[in-house]
Amino acid sequence: MIVGEAQIDPGMRIYAIGDVHGCLSQLQQLIGLIDLDLEQDPPQAYKIIFLGDYVDRGPDNAKTIEFLVELQATFHDYVFILGNHDERLTLFINDPNRVGESFLKWGGATTLRDYGVIASPEKPFEAVAAAKELAENMPVGHREFLQNLKPYYEQSGYFFCHAGVRPGIPLEKQTNHDLTFIRADFLQHELPFEKVIVHGHTPVPTPEIHTNRINVDTKCYETGILTALVLEEDRQRFIQTLA
Repeated sequence: MIVGEAQIDPGMRIYAIGDVHGCLSQLQQLIGLIDLDLEQDPPQAYKIIFLGDYVDRGPDNAKTIEFLVELQATFHDYVFILGNHDERLTLFINDPNRVGESFLKWGGATTLRDYGVIASPEKPFEAVAAAKELAENMPVGHREFLQNLKPYYEQSGYFFCHAGVRPGIPLEKQTNHDLTFIRADFLQHELPFEKVIVHGHTPVPTPEIHTNRINVDTKCYETGILTALVLEEDRQRFIQTLA
């Protein structure tokens, strides 16, 4: 399917939000812009889909998770998808030796800091001790949120995931690893998939609409721009925070 042929069911509007990475201020601003959009032009129904990577690299990781937990409790039509950074955070808590210092190099030091765990890539790192302290400091609701993230979500002619899909594999048989980590094989694929893939994971200066996929990761933790794709019937548009 190509973008021009993809449809959202009549009366439904979808908002798909790119990688947050602990940028709470931009997230709050974007949710406000979405609320304004809904107020100015109310649809019959709507759904807000987050495409993963809620933590690491940005300034307010713990507060971002708390904000999302609160959102989840107030509105049933939020969908939270698993990103590779979210997966590695849970893995670090459960099996720190498997992740080790690479957790810091991928931006995990800021997440540890926000949960009161001091660590630095430039200093000796005791992964087991740090993971134990992180588990003790992290609220139960935050851990439950991370453990219940969805690998993907489908709506009409669209398939939502964090990173992308493996070409040649049916969508229902995609592995979690590809859904959260894939890049080159997916990004270089120009033929249609079963549905249009909406994803983040690979930062781009501006959101991209290709014939078979839409990328909404605008690297908020560096640019200050957080992007939401808006889908309605056969139309696509974007809402963004200001840099």
